[in-house]
Amino acid sequence: MANPSLPDDAVALRRPQGIKPSADAWRVSNCALSRLLAAHRRHLAPAVASARRIRRALAPLIAAMASLNRQTCRFCPEPCCIANTVWFDFRDLLCFHLLEYRLPAQQAATEPGEACPFLGGRGCRLPWHRRPWMCVKYICPTQLARLNRAGRPDPAALDGRIAAIENQRVQVETDVLVGIKPKNRTTPSSALAWPL
Repeated sequence: MANPSLPDDAVALRRPQGIKPSADAWRVSNCALSRLLAAHRRHLAPAVASARRIRRALAPLIAAMASLNRQTCRFCPEPCCIANTVWFDFRDLLCFHLLEYRLPAQQAATEPGEACPFLGGRGCRLPWHRRPWMCVKYICPTQLARLNRAGRPDPAALDGRIAAIENQRVQVETDVLVGIKPKNRTTPSSALAWPL
């Protein structure tokens, strides 16, 4: 069943279970989303402002997460980029489009046990601000243990930053939906007012 909050052409942006999106579906979906946002750009100022707030809020979170990754990832026997299934979600793409970031060449979606296509010899090849949100916020068990032992960065503060960005991501989607909603829409049933 299609999600009513997504444009019809954006269905390929969601991660269907067991189906790896093709490069064509990725391009078509992003072109459709780009056209949709461009057609409503004058109504999307609140969404752009929300995306910019996320970009600003990401900076301290990225610094903390990058530090954790430097301390743990190179020693990991089971890298999350292989063990977990990750993908760019609709909110990631909304932010990329609204902030006019260069889009990744393909969806990060993989099958379980398959390496992320952006995994390189030294970790992720994508800059932090262009990674899937699920990757940016992910704290593995080893990192969590290190956080709890060292207390730096403050685990509660880190959780708070992640929760605040989660809320801002919901706000971006809400702002986009409000911005693209047709004003004064007449439905077929209301357009045909039959006299009784």
